[in-house]
This record gives sequence, C-alpha cells and structure tokens, in this order.
Amino acid sequence: MTSSTAHESAPGGSAPASKPKSSGALRRLVQVLFVLLAAMIIFLPGLNYYGIIDPSDGLYAEAAREMLERNDWVTPTSNYKPFYEKPILIYWMIMASYRLFDVFEVAARLPIALCGIVSAVALLVLVRPFLGGRAALFAALALLSTPLFVIVGRVAITDVPLTLFMMLGALGLFSRLWGAHWVSLAVAYSALGLALLAKGPVPVALVAIIVLIYLGWVRPKGAEGGHQWWWHRLTVLHPLLGIAVMLSIAAPWYIAEGMATKGAFFQEFFINQNFGRALGKVNHQNPFWYYIPFFFAGFFPWSVVNLFAIGRYFSLLNKRWLPTRRANLELFSIIWIVFVLGLFSLLKTKLPTYILPIAPPMAILAGSLLDRAIRLKQSKKLAWFLLSVVVVVLPALAVIAPVVCFKLRVDTSMLQALLGYGFFVWCFLLAATVAAFRKKLEASVTAIACACAFACGTFVPTALQFQYVQNDYPLLLLLRRVVRDKAHVALYQRDSPAVNFYLRRPVKEIKTLLEYKEYVEAGKKPHYLLVTTDVMEQMQDTPAMWTLLEKRGKWHLFEIDP
Repeated sequence: MTSSTAHESAPGGSAPASKPKSSGALRRLVQVLFVLLAAMIIFLPGLNYYGIIDPSDGLYAEAAREMLERNDWVTPTSNYKPFYEKPILIYWMIMASYRLFDVFEVAARLPIALCGIVSAVALLVLVRPFLGGRAALFAALALLSTPLFVIVGRVAITDVPLTLFMMLGALGLFSRLWGAHWVSLAVAYSALGLALLAKGPVPVALVAIIVLIYLGWVRPKGAEGGHQWWWHRLTVLHPLLGIAVMLSIAAPWYIAEGMATKGAFFQEFFINQNFGRALGKVNHQNPFWYYIPFFFAGFFPWSVVNLFAIGRYFSLLNKRWLPTRRANLELFSIIWIVFVLGLFSLLKTKLPTYILPIAPPMAILAGSLLDRAIRLKQSKKLAWFLLSVVVVVLPALAVIAPVVCFKLRVDTSMLQALLGYGFFVWCFLLAATVAAFRKKLEASVTAIACACAFACGTFVPTALQFQYVQNDYPLLLLLRRVVRDKAHVALYQRDSPAVNFYLRRPVKEIKTLLEYKEYVEAGKKPHYLLVTTDVMEQMQDTPAMWTLLEKRGKWHLFEIDP
C-alpha cells in the first residue's frame, strides 16, 4: 500500500495506456450510462403491478403515511402508536416521495428502487480503479442479477438503502487505503452517517470490523514493526474525523427523538431491538444453518460461480501480502462475505434480508471471475456448458413450467409471461453460446451477464405479483366491502399495516377477550372482524355470535352480533 503500489493499473480489462484519455473517458461514460439504463429497467417497471405486501412493505409505507398525515418528521408510528423498530431515514425517504407523487404504493417503493439503481452505478465506479473497466461492468451486472437484491429493492424496506450505505462506506475506506482522493473518505463517512439513520450502529460496526480485519490480515513484504505499519494505515482513515462526520449527520435526530419520547426510543431500539435480536428475544429465531439455502438461492447464479473459485480464494487468504489492487479487493471482499455470514449465523434472530449486505462483495468476486475467464481464454469449456443449458436445461424448464403452474393454480396470463421472459433469456444465452464457439469470449460473457440481469428483472416482478395475488390481494377485496358498508373493522389476533394503509385510519387489534368485548360494545353497527385461517379455532372462545360474510384466500370477514 505504498504510493507506488497504490496507483498501479489493475490487470485485465483496463484500457491500454496508449489510448487517448478522451477515448477512455468516453468508454467510462458509456459504461455508466449502460449500467444506469439496465438498473432503471430492472428496478422501475412493474412497481405498480402489486399492492402492499404485508408485513414489512406495509409497515414502512403506512408508518411514513401516518407521519406525513400528522406532519411529524421525528417519531414514527404504526397504527397510530409509537413505533421504535427502525431509525428515521426510511420514513423520511418515503415521506418525501409521498410529498412529490402522492400517497400510493409506487411512491412508497420508489426511494428503495432508486437506492438499488445508485448501488449498481456506484459499484461500477468504485471498483473500476481496482478491477479495470470490463470486470467492473461485470460486477455491476452481477449485482443487478442477484435475486435477493432485486426482490428487496422492489419493496419498501430498509435493507437496500442499508446495503448501499455499507458499500459506500466499506469501499470508500478501502479506496482511501490505496491512495484514493480524500473525497472517498468524505463519501465513506457520510454514507456511514446515513447508515446510522437507516439501521442504527450495527452497519457502522460491521464496516469498521471488516476494515480492521483486512488491515490485520495483510502485511507488506519487508515491513518492519508491524504495529507501526498498522497504526500508520489506520491514521490514513482519520477515524476521529469520521466519527465526528457520522455524529453530525445522525446525532440531531437521535437527540430529538430521545427528547420527544422521553427515552422510550432508546430503551426499545438499542436494548430490545439490537441486543434482543442478537440474543433471540425477538421473533424469527432460526438454526445456525438457516442462511445456507438463502445464500445459494438468493445470490444465484453468482453463489455457484464463486464456489468454482474457492481454491483461489483460499490461496488469497493464505498470503499475507498481495501486490496487486485486484487481489487486495478480492481479499477484502472475501473477508466482508465471511465475516457478515459468520456473524449473522451465530446470532439467534435470523431473516433472509440480514445477509443482503454481502451482495456487493459477491458481485465484485463474480465480476473479477468473469473477467478472468476471458483473460485465460477458457472458451471451449464455456461454450459446451452454455450449449447444454440452451439445448437441455431451458427447454426442460419450459415443459415443466406449465405442469407446475397448473398444480399451483397460477393464472394462465402469468404463465404466458414467464414463458415469454424465458424465451428472451434463451435468446441471450443462444447468442452467448455462438459467441463462445467463435472464441469471442468477451461478447459471450457479456451476453451471459445481460441474460441473468434480464431474467432477474423480469421474473422478480412476476413473482412478487404472484405472491401479492395469492396472499394480499384477497385482503384488499374485503377492505373494499368494509368501505362500501361503512363498517367498523378490527383485526383478530394479528396486525396488518396494509389495512391501515388502505383505510387511512386506526384499526383495533383484538388479542384478548376484554378487547373483544370493548370492540363489540363500542360505536354503531355494523362491527366487522378480519380473521386469518391460522387463528380460526380461537374464534370459538369469543362470546358473541358472528356470521361469515365473505372469504378470500386466507382472510375471513365476519360480522359480529353482540
């Protein structure tokens, strides 16, 4: 990490030094515009294909709506009661979108989708000095074709903004270690300040530990006094200045919220939510191996692609000093992935989205591997692999898909859409196969990356729409009847932010016999009750008579007769 090594050109994929600077700048601009367009195509179309998906999508969309309704920019609420589960940033983002576009589902999801778009472009720009233009482009496309990243980027939850800020923080600090301009440091600490507002201290701690592990892992050849070298590299990051920047961004809201809630927020968020989740005192307790299937499925195909290079990754970990920028970024990415996966596997509370922050390093490794395949001219292996996919795998899936859709009672229009999308993917892969047989590896690998991104950008909205139609659209149909009948409505043994979102009012959540009696005796008739199939047996314990008015999916709408 001396000044000489900090400015070495990354091997493979970078433009030759003899090319004019204007040509290199134009190529970089074209890459940025291409990734920007691809990201917009993947994240923006179809945000209106489905309504509110409970619970998380509805939770943040409704909390922001309630805050905007009260013109309160400090304290989030859910069902008009204080809600301390997350800090303020996501609510501010959604509220700003509501102000611009009105209160509806797309406006709630748009800020999250924009964060996904910015993530892809930022990844391209940040890793290009280390990997070269071609590998950086593949890395950005790999991120855009990561199923978990695209799914989470199309619903109103905190994880994609968090991933963006962690990526900017981690890669900004890493770039500074390799001699980047001080602007990278400003971006890193500003992003981590926003991460504090997005999800609290955990993402900042994760980035800090990842950087410290990397610094502890590497040693330059011939370096004397390891502690002095380590301390010198740490001072390059100006950590005290970084803390000041982060606190200047996040502290004003935390102080205001603490004063507004008289300390209740700090007790709930820092103690119950952060420590409670770590110790399993919050819901979603799962076994140690919980993330293994989500890792392979959520990051497919790059989880499988990276497995083929696991020998190379162990080789990188065994070396104490790596002379090239590329190898160091790969090592940094490996540490990032292993640490986050290992830590969250040890915690008792687990959700699939917790491991989303490893999407950028997974994409970095995938982009580097694809570029490496081109440089090593492995065209024959790639060609035969692609031919088997085009001739055998995809046609087999096309035959199986109608059978599966029939078993699951999927609408025929959705099946037609899936087959249509599959045909376009088949065309991409056919082009990649032809290019590989003609030894045009760069064109072939680019076609593969585009095919994966296209498949992800088309299948994900369809899957979300299917989930909505199966699980959440029936609730909307029942709510339309509630509005038409001008009825009181309550939820039995559960909450549903979507009900608040569509009715635009508080909704009683009945969980005890006393609450049930209070609801039945209060106000004018009719009194309706929304009940899901899983708690139907508990309805037998209620003292009043009730009549089933309508059933949609898992939802039952009852009228209560005192």
